[in-house]
Amino acid sequence: MKLPVAIILNGISLKKNFFNRKILPALRSVADVEVFETRSPNDGVFKTGQAIDKGYKLILAAGGDGTVNQVVQGIMNNPQRSGRPPALGIIPLGSGNDFARSLHIRPDALLLTESLVRLRFQTVDVGKITFPASPDSSSLYFINIADAGMGPYVVKYVLDSGRPYGSIVAYYMAILKTFFTYKPVMLEVRTPLWQWSGRARVVAVANGKYFGNGLCIAPDALPDDGVLHCTIVEDVSVWDFIIQQFRLRQGKHVRHPKVSYRDAEWVEIHAQQPAFLEADGEWAGILPVRIELLKKSLQILLP
Repeated sequence: MKLPVAIILNGISLKKNFFNRKILPALRSVADVEVFETRSPNDGVFKTGQAIDKGYKLILAAGGDGTVNQVVQGIMNNPQRSGRPPALGIIPLGSGNDFARSLHIRPDALLLTESLVRLRFQTVDVGKITFPASPDSSSLYFINIADAGMGPYVVKYVLDSGRPYGSIVAYYMAILKTFFTYKPVMLEVRTPLWQWSGRARVVAVANGKYFGNGLCIAPDALPDDGVLHCTIVEDVSVWDFIIQQFRLRQGKHVRHPKVSYRDAEWVEIHAQQPAFLEADGEWAGILPVRIELLKKSLQILLP
C-alpha cells in the first residue's frame, strides 16, 4: 500500500508545467498523491486545512517560500485532535526557495522520490507572530525569517516585476531600488537580555539562514536550535551593500560596524512611525510586533 501524500501546489507557479511533467509522475510511482492546487492568495492555508481534514499525515508544499509559509499556517492553525500535526515536505518551485536552501532540498524528481521512500524527518522550531496593537488576536507563523525595514518593500517590488530576467536579477534589482527609495525609520528592538534602537535598513528575526534569494542574513541559524537569531543592519550605504553582497552569498558573517548579530528567546519590534513586517516572503502586518519561538513544533521531511 502506497504512502498517502497531499501536495499543496502553487497554481500560478512559473514551474507548474515542470512539476506536472517531471515531478508528479515520479512521486506517484512511490506514493498515493492528491494535489490541492491554489487559486488565489492565501488559498494554501485553506487547502492545507482540507488536507488535514482528509487525514493526511504528510503535506508537501510545492512552490516558493510563500507557499511553504501558507502550508505552515494551515498546519499550525489546524491542530489535530490526537497525535502530532502533519509533517511538512517541500518541493521548491519558487523564485527564492530560501528555507529549502537551508535544508539542501532541490526540485529533483529522483531525490524527492527517494525522500518519500526513506522518510527521514527533522523536528524544527516555528516562529509565532502577534501584533499587540491589532484588534485581531489571531497569530501568524513563519518557518524561515521575519523582518522589518526594507524587506516588505523588496518583496513587493519582486512580485510586481514579473521577473523577466530570472529571480536572482529580480531580487537584486528590487533591493537596489529599495535602497534608493526607502528611508530608514527609527526602530526599537526589545528582548529579555538586550535592547537596541536606531535607524535600520533591516531587522531580521531568523529561524533559517537565508532570505532574498540566497542572502545569508543569519549564518549561525539552525531551524532546530531553539533560538531566534537577530541580525540588525543599520543605515548602511548602497556601496557597502554591494561590497557585502559577496559575503552574504557565501554564507559568511558581515564585518561592518553597522551590522550586528544577536540571539534572543523572544523579540519585540516597535517603530516611531508606520512600519511593516514581512515573513517568509509574505506581507505580515504593521509594527509593533512580538515574535516568539515554538520549539520543536513541526516535523520536516528531509532529502
